[in-house]
Amino acid sequence: MTTSTIVASALWVVALWRLPSIRHSHKQRALALTMVSLATAMTFEVPQVRDVVNTLAGEEVRLPPLLKHLLGVISAAYLLDFVIAVVRPKGLARRTRLIAIGMTLPLMLTFYGLANWTSSGPIRIGEGRAALFPVLYMAVFTIYIGLAMIVATTLFLGGVRLSRTVLGKAGLGLLGLGTLLGSLYAIQRVTFVVIHLSTGTSYPDLENSLSTLLKQAAVLSIAFGLCLPPLSVAVDYARSWDTLRRLKPLWRELTGAVPYVVLKTAVRRWRIPFRLERCVIEIEDASLALREYVSLEMYEKAQDFARREGAPDEDVDAAAEAAWLRSAVQCAPAHQPLKGVEYPPLGVTDRDRASELAWLLKVAKAYRSAAVVEFCESGQSSAQQHVEWNSNYGR
Repeated sequence: MTTSTIVASALWVVALWRLPSIRHSHKQRALALTMVSLATAMTFEVPQVRDVVNTLAGEEVRLPPLLKHLLGVISAAYLLDFVIAVVRPKGLARRTRLIAIGMTLPLMLTFYGLANWTSSGPIRIGEGRAALFPVLYMAVFTIYIGLAMIVATTLFLGGVRLSRTVLGKAGLGLLGLGTLLGSLYAIQRVTFVVIHLSTGTSYPDLENSLSTLLKQAAVLSIAFGLCLPPLSVAVDYARSWDTLRRLKPLWRELTGAVPYVVLKTAVRRWRIPFRLERCVIEIEDASLALREYVSLEMYEKAQDFARREGAPDEDVDAAAEAAWLRSAVQCAPAHQPLKGVEYPPLGVTDRDRASELAWLLKVAKAYRSAAVVEFCESGQSSAQQHVEWNSNYGR
């Protein structure tokens, strides 16, 4: 199996993976079409495919190079659309980009058709009749690819610092590397042309090897880079699922005591992030309702108990909250809320999203711990205090 076959196969795997997202949004559509264009372009470098196309179109036409270059330009245009949608959502020079692609494709077709061909393909620059047209063809192709890759590199690398996830940063970095290699591909093509025109010397083998290396490295880097942001979404989805799984036991306990806090609207099981959001809201609402069944004094006793049990300082408050929640769950079905007392604080107050989830996971873990269960059964919890408060202050 040749390198070109491996590269094309890898690109088609990614392209087919991304193709279903083509209808979701402009950004996803640009991403999917970038991969399909790249995969199709690199397919024309597979020897078997190239031979079949040459047989059908005729050896003298040499259609594969034209199709490959046209698709390369189209993929560069879609890639530019994608990075602008990611980094510059308000847009960037849309009219200029449309004019550029609208001029590049017809000019390439025109110059390719006017070029003088031999049985071995397009003639070398500066040789034979109509030698100017191959120069113009490659100039139009190289200028568009070079400028598109330079702009994309700037945007991708500039967007690395804006990404909030490690995989997102890595994906943008790989995309920036791929477009940088694409820029180097265009620069080396121009360099070899200048050397040939100025000195009459050409290095076809070196030019072909270097072009192939840079081109394949660029498209693979872009393909892998395009895979990482979606994988970042998958990782976030898996993390949300795991967090939801770990919070569910606490949710069941709390909402079982105050079921009226549960929202009635059903949510599909696969909507994990939304279900997690709802789970957190309902836990917080249940905690707010249950805190009226315990006093601040009990919460402080729970803190002292947690310290005596050897809980780390950063876990004492979470253990104390778990203790008063468990106590409130025990007495809520049979008693009325306490009156005339100060209630314990809620640990989720004034936290950002990540800190809020981390706190609730600590509370959920402590809720099931032997120390919290022992505290609630030791007579220090609000279950007994509730009776004392009611006898003193009335219901």
